[in-house]
Amino acid sequence: MQNQNVIPLHQGRDALLDHDQTELADLFETLPLPERSPEGPWHGTLMAITGLQRLPRGLRAGLARVLDTPVNPWRGKTFDGDRGSNLWLPGLNRHFAHYRVEQRDSPVDGRPVLWLDYDEADNPRPVRGIRGEARWLRTGVLLCRMNRQDRGGRLHTLLYFTLSRPDHG
Repeated sequence: MQNQNVIPLHQGRDALLDHDQTELADLFETLPLPERSPEGPWHGTLMAITGLQRLPRGLRAGLARVLDTPVNPWRGKTFDGDRGSNLWLPGLNRHFAHYRVEQRDSPVDGRPVLWLDYDEADNPRPVRGIRGEARWLRTGVLLCRMNRQDRGGRLHTLLYFTLSRPDHG
């Protein structure tokens, strides 16, 4: 069930840190598909992580804010046409966990998404089950969810994150 009033879109990405997976899923379902694949590096911010959802809202938000500091080695993603990879380790520009990028309907909610498929031979086996989805939150900012595909083909949402172009913080 969509609830377009859960998180007002005029709030910045930092306001999303206070919300849980259910609220972010409701918002995600209302967002539009990027008209084309992003290009270049995008800064990532993690939020609504499975396993932390039982913690009090303020504590979850505080942990998400800590993960948006240099303590977290994951910096975001970079895109190059129909390919991409995660950016790790600041200053070293390490690329890890490569994915294919395409537009398709989400198997989670049936609406169009930018699909990030990690089922690539050069990825370690545990990474190959990751399936990311992205939609526009606002200009220069994508709201994304990371799903894990189990052996039965079912998707389980592990977390949400934003990707921001460097000039849209």
